[in-house]
Amino acid sequence: MRILLLCGLLCFSPLAAVAAPMTLQLSAADMLAQTHSHAVFITVTGTFQQLSGTLTYDPALRSCHVDVTFQVESLTLPNALIRAQTMSAGFLDPAQYPTQHYVADCAGNTLNGQLTMHGQTHPFNMAVTYETTAGVLTGIHTEGTLNRHDWGLNGLTMTVGKMIRITNDISLNGQPPAPPAP
Repeated sequence: MRILLLCGLLCFSPLAAVAAPMTLQLSAADMLAQTHSHAVFITVTGTFQQLSGTLTYDPALRSCHVDVTFQVESLTLPNALIRAQTMSAGFLDPAQYPTQHYVADCAGNTLNGQLTMHGQTHPFNMAVTYETTAGVLTGIHTEGTLNRHDWGLNGLTMTVGKMIRITNDISLNGQPPAPPAP
């Protein structure tokens, strides 16, 4: 009887209601990873179709750790000409640099991390927005801007701007990831 009473007290105590840290295996099914760059007169959006990694998130502390690898060759782009230029040896060069890797930790509303791209690793921080539905965390949106020249991506200077906006949308509710409504 004491065991049942103790279990009843623990199971319904406020401590039991605290959400435990969770780990999510990341893939393109639950993470929409995009690049947005300015090319001459248009913004070119690329979407990674192959990525893998983990997100560990503690909803009570609003802390997280992300470790994700992107397959460069899987970056979809609007047309064959833009894809050929982007994947050329003078730009992303997936033959020599097949992956990009990002490792970061949440600190408040900032994701502080290290991005390895084109064989170089540099700090890259992103703003974090937590998305909730009916008080339940359903997604995480991150956004940051990088100077591609910092990673040695100096090609295509006449057609592509040097600043690239990076967005990531992670779904935590099993629904396809989507950017937040404007």
